[in-house]
Amino acid sequence: METSLTAAVDALRRSGLEPVVRQAPRQWSASPVEPGAWVRMPGDEAYAVVTVADIRPGDRVGDWEPVQALPDPTAVLGFAAAFYERRPDADTQSLEHGDPVAVPSGQFHSVFPEDVVAAVEDWAQWETTWSVIPAGEPEGRRRARLQRLATSKLAGEAVPVDVALDPALLALLSDRQAEDLDETIAGLFLPGIRWWFPRDRTGGRLAGRVQVLLREVVPPATTAGKGIWLVVGTAPGGGLRAGLARVAGKSAYHRWDRMPQYWQSPAGSVEELWGIDGRHPAGVVAAAVDALVTGRALDALELCGVTTDRATARVLQGLPESFRLREWTDKWTTNATGLMANAAPWRWAAAPPGGRRRLETLGGFGASRRPGLFLGAAGDTPHLTFAQSGSPVVAPRVEWERDLDYDLVGLGLITPGQIPVRRR
Repeated sequence: METSLTAAVDALRRSGLEPVVRQAPRQWSASPVEPGAWVRMPGDEAYAVVTVADIRPGDRVGDWEPVQALPDPTAVLGFAAAFYERRPDADTQSLEHGDPVAVPSGQFHSVFPEDVVAAVEDWAQWETTWSVIPAGEPEGRRRARLQRLATSKLAGEAVPVDVALDPALLALLSDRQAEDLDETIAGLFLPGIRWWFPRDRTGGRLAGRVQVLLREVVPPATTAGKGIWLVVGTAPGGGLRAGLARVAGKSAYHRWDRMPQYWQSPAGSVEELWGIDGRHPAGVVAAAVDALVTGRALDALELCGVTTDRATARVLQGLPESFRLREWTDKWTTNATGLMANAAPWRWAAAPPGGRRRLETLGGFGASRRPGLFLGAAGDTPHLTFAQSGSPVVAPRVEWERDLDYDLVGLGLITPGQIPVRRR
């Protein structure tokens, strides 16, 4: 059996692949220069590169691994196949030109050229193999959940809301801050608090262990610190309770300080709550919502003038973000589709400035590099990106999610007249 690059090229061609021989990528600039057989793979710029290499038997029968250092008495001459892809976020030159220095995303070793060809053929199907079909929540399940939500909201008039201020935190307020707090508490819009307080996953009960931040009373001493906020949460024994708490506002998902219509100043109409106006008329909003709940998030974003980066577009279409991260496709697409199902992208143009902020974490990896979708801006256009970041800064849900009253009215589960707004 011949162990040469020519043998590998011939085997690749017999399988219908079209290898091109040129300098193989090197992991280090000091690594030796050697030729490789390049085969174009699916992806923005992706290749399988086959080289002749010193390899040794692996831990299991039939497995082979690269030799770490010579001399090695178990080493034999064999073949190495590596999958290379140019990462769009990496500051690297094109793989196709120059002197490529790159780290492979996948590797395979064997003494048999046919085994290497089989690995390359398998890699050539990686996008198809790991792609999923984005799907919205089944209609029956969605309607049942929203029915429970409607029932919970309509029964909310009976939910007690009391106030209990922590004396230790109250003592930290200046006289002016204490006066402002008294005025705020006296002006609480209790019907709105009962109506919009988050529900649990079933939709039928008030969410436990959730604090909704209403207003920051004392700012934090440092940018990474916690301020003193007026918050609302569930009370022991049932009902809701307003009080003071130390909270890092920038990492709070449930924050209403920019949505006083829910708790302080009732909106004048449901259209004001839902963001339906001249720029985004009812027809556009309806089409966007239909696209979101049926798993066509990219269509909804286009309708609303929201742009995306490459990775976000791929995740929302059910395509693997990259070969290296292909095994996460199902989880990320499922979570991103569920996240977008409750979104209101027509309102994102009014999002406050302040750089990129996380909508939700999509799962995977440690706290220092949690993958998620981030809302920012590209010029004057809202822009959605997929990234890995440990930043605690998040976008409060009321700033990017849809008020589900829109869905409840559309399904006939409530009427606009039952929503607590300012009555003229």
